[in-house]
Amino acid sequence: MRVAWSATHQEFLLSDGYYFSGLYRELSKREILIEEVDDFDRLFEYDVIIFNYPENTFEQEEKEKIKRVLEEDRKRIIFTAHFRGKDGVAEVCNGIVKEFGIDILKEAVRDELNHLEDDSLIITTDNVERYASGVKEVVFPYSAPLSVSDGVESILKGRDTAVSDSGKRSPVLVAQKSFESGSRLIVCGSCIFWDNFSLFRLDNLQFAINLILGSE
Repeated sequence: MRVAWSATHQEFLLSDGYYFSGLYRELSKREILIEEVDDFDRLFEYDVIIFNYPENTFEQEEKEKIKRVLEEDRKRIIFTAHFRGKDGVAEVCNGIVKEFGIDILKEAVRDELNHLEDDSLIITTDNVERYASGVKEVVFPYSAPLSVSDGVESILKGRDTAVSDSGKRSPVLVAQKSFESGSRLIVCGSCIFWDNFSLFRLDNLQFAINLILGSE
């Protein structure tokens, strides 16, 4: 398994050890090759492509490339965002994912009962619908809720006690669109569920590995 961590659109970088050294270390232990890639075309030489908090807009030819790869190749492409449209990341991601029925809303998700660090935005949830092997509960901090259309599968939702800014209960936090080619487009409302703060809490490490490997 070869994983490309994009450095093409001003993402949070894998090489920033303060945030992502744990993820790099744990994947390396499992002989999963993960590399930071700063050339857009070269990203698609890998099995999995991760755009973690992209801040720069995708060019039209880049959007067309991603669409073509999803429809014709067998790739796993993961986008992660952040709450309330911070840094325009939701808008940048939506420039790709909205066409496929996933909309990252410019809102936040709170849970006044189930959270960590005395912060209702650092929610926990056991509502894991896919990629749940070995996963009972995860922490999912500062997440945007997702709006999904028919044909899109929910992966992770908030508990019944979780609510979005607009009042929707148990909102979708992670979703995926599957393609006949075997490709998967995965969209996460949070970009920090797999950073060094979250990765070793609850079952986040296993959940992150499942997402990357496609382990249901």
